[in-house]
Amino acid sequence: MELSDVFAGAALSAGPSQQAASAAPSLGQTLADAWDTVVYGVSWFFGNMEPAGIWAIPTLAAAIAFFIYFWKVSAPRKNSLEWIAMAEAQPRQMTLTLKRHPFQKKDVLPMLLVTVIYAVSAFFQLGNTHAPQSYTVFDEDTSISFSYSQVVDVSKISFFTVIGTGSYTLEYSADGVNWSSLELEQPYNSLLKWEVKDLNSPEEGEETPVGPISGRLFRISASDIDRSEGLWLGELVLWNGDTALAPVYVDEGGSALFDEPMEWTAKATYMNSSYFDEIYHPRTALEHLNNVYPYEVSHPPLGKLIISLGILMFGMTPFGWRFMGTLFGVLMLPVLYVFLKNLFGKTPVALCGTCLFAFDFMHLVQTRIATIDTYGVFFILVSYYFMYRWLTVPAGTLLRKSVPSLFLCGLFWGIGCASKWTVVYAGAGLALLWLLGLIFKGREWRQLAVRENSMGLHSSLPRFGTHVAGTIALSVVFFILIPVCIYVAAYLPYATAAAARDGTQVTLQSLLSIVWDNQVFMLTYHQGVHTPHPYESYWYEWIFDGRPILYYRDLDYANTEGIKSLFASFNNPLVSWTGLLAFFAMVIEAIRKKSGKALFILIAILSQFVPWLFIGRILFAYHYFPTVLFLVFAIAYLMDRMLERRRAGLWRSMASRGTPWRCAPYFIPHSSACTPRCGITLSFYVGSPAGRCEVGGDLLRSTPWTASNASSWQYACCQTKLLIFDKGATRYETLSGL
Repeated sequence: MELSDVFAGAALSAGPSQQAASAAPSLGQTLADAWDTVVYGVSWFFGNMEPAGIWAIPTLAAAIAFFIYFWKVSAPRKNSLEWIAMAEAQPRQMTLTLKRHPFQKKDVLPMLLVTVIYAVSAFFQLGNTHAPQSYTVFDEDTSISFSYSQVVDVSKISFFTVIGTGSYTLEYSADGVNWSSLELEQPYNSLLKWEVKDLNSPEEGEETPVGPISGRLFRISASDIDRSEGLWLGELVLWNGDTALAPVYVDEGGSALFDEPMEWTAKATYMNSSYFDEIYHPRTALEHLNNVYPYEVSHPPLGKLIISLGILMFGMTPFGWRFMGTLFGVLMLPVLYVFLKNLFGKTPVALCGTCLFAFDFMHLVQTRIATIDTYGVFFILVSYYFMYRWLTVPAGTLLRKSVPSLFLCGLFWGIGCASKWTVVYAGAGLALLWLLGLIFKGREWRQLAVRENSMGLHSSLPRFGTHVAGTIALSVVFFILIPVCIYVAAYLPYATAAAARDGTQVTLQSLLSIVWDNQVFMLTYHQGVHTPHPYESYWYEWIFDGRPILYYRDLDYANTEGIKSLFASFNNPLVSWTGLLAFFAMVIEAIRKKSGKALFILIAILSQFVPWLFIGRILFAYHYFPTVLFLVFAIAYLMDRMLERRRAGLWRSMASRGTPWRCAPYFIPHSSACTPRCGITLSFYVGSPAGRCEVGGDLLRSTPWTASNASSWQYACCQTKLLIFDKGATRYETLSGL
């Protein structure tokens, strides 16, 4: 029986009149059509939705349930003693003179446990610890000759690029009289990696390959050099099939081209090569170490100088240039734990909040790539921590007891500004907290004085006017003079490199001139970044985690099984979506309950997020990274309020089932670069017919795709790398809208 017949029969039996009876079939058919439309719509929705979108539904539902439960828990039961007491209580006064809860011995173990687990995961397979370390610098007059004992056939040429943009001319001859040549390109976007020129395969734009070449005598020179530092070439390997050809003679000064052929790798991956913006920042760090004026000057220098410390320790290798960023990512966790414990006073809240950030995917990805965003976020966190420490100094306290916190806040903020300009936004939040802190301290100062006078006591309080004057004077030093000195000092590598290039001496005037010129350039540059980018995003996409940025992809088209791998920077949805709801909770808590903690968190979030609403250049998801940090604080606030109500059953359930360590296996692996396949039902893409993947030489095998498991979502992960198993489709843009 059709569903329409059921509806029609029900309508006929319900209406006694002829008119109703005659209308019933039409009504029944309408209801049946409506039902069929609903069923079709639901089927189409789930049939065409990306796996990440399907995962989004229960995640969002969990976030909403968490939010609803918070309000249920935070409100006292009507007519209870607590409800009556709150109704009769005097209106609560807002204050930013917050309480500082102590860090206790019992906090050491959970803090270290989370930090160590994250550190192992973050550092494991961060990158190779070996790569060509010696290099030859080519200028327009440099020519290096090398030769073989007999004529050799060359089918492939590989070379490791280091610094500089231009091309090499490789000349070859069998007799020393007749010479031929071919070009080897070194573009700006292909540095710190092995490049291969396969003479048997046509290059892009060519119809026919060059074909193998033969020669006994060779020489290489450079041309089209765009900068004074020249072209830096790390290694040169000529191949006959799969055999590397070692020359018997090399000109003096050219031995560095042939001393590390064992570093050759047949396939460039993130493990042995640079990716995304690593073509800029590690290069600049190496230039600083070699007293070369940097190529990348669109950001302040200090972040690249920090990267150079890792290079000094581990060499110019992927592990070396990523080490410091990952280390700072690890150090964020104990700082965050101490911050949360001081703020809320509860070990479970501090632990859960730290785990939220530790298992946030953007935190992991951003700290494993050699860019400067990590340093900015770290110094933002530390500067806000010391601002909070200053706010916790009670009203009436001598000025000297608040000086250390103010000094450290300004110091770390200044270091952050010298690392990346986005830290300047944090200064607006810090300034507002500083101003409000003084206002609230002044009110409480007067209340203390009135209380002492009412008790007939001699006032022991220092004068508030003197305290304010001293605080302002010191703040000018701590937040203006010291940061300016740090910022200018960070440009000393620029000045020394320019002096070495021009044959002059470094002077204060030349240093200040370089600083000023670079600020003008940076402002002009960032205002002019409007070229469309495939992974650009807008602020309203960030808050819903709707537009990740793809950092790395490996499309092995030679593999007939169609295996594709990639990783991207995006947030844990439990952090981004629950954090969004928690943000609105902070607004309500600050207004209705006059919570100083909520106001503190709210100011921190807005200071990092609001400036992006007015910036016209193209933006990316990683610009949301500092905001995500404080969304964790907002979520921790809700946890704290629920624990205070001693009704945390749902919170405990979410801690065991819905928190990021339960969400993480759906998106990232735990600790290794290639882990076994995780058998789950919701992930990113559909399984592969063969389930075979090769990354960095490691072979990963998963359960082969069959008709019986075609509907299940299967994946494998390589640290922040998602190995996408595709049944034959050509698209790899998953992750909610890539």
